[in-house]
Amino acid sequence: MFITPLFAALLALLFIYLSVAVVRLRIGKNISSGHGDLISLERAIRAHGNFAEYVPLTLILLWFVETLTMSRLMVLVLGGVFVIGRLLHVVGIMNPKDWMICRQVGMACTFVVITVLSLYLIYFYFPVSV
Repeated sequence: MFITPLFAALLALLFIYLSVAVVRLRIGKNISSGHGDLISLERAIRAHGNFAEYVPLTLILLWFVETLTMSRLMVLVLGGVFVIGRLLHVVGIMNPKDWMICRQVGMACTFVVITVLSLYLIYFYFPVSV
């Protein structure tokens, strides 16, 4: 059984949450496009946008690692770190004054996971022999 689809499902639920947060603010403040100089809407839009920018690439890399290398432990650990990082990022971006460290740790988790997955795949195709 594959693990990546589980992470995709969890992240999809978080994506829906972020989408609904933007829609609720837009409806509540009667703002159809942009953020209308409303800081809370700008944060919600950026949280949603940042999520949409990083999640697809990471899920693709995670899927490649899982299907090509069959490294289930790596997928489990890196997928877990990524989900936690994305959750932390959302908390940090929505509450910047009190939780900025969460945003920073969340992005660090994201960058580490993408880097490790990418390097692992490169190594898989071009193994270094000593």
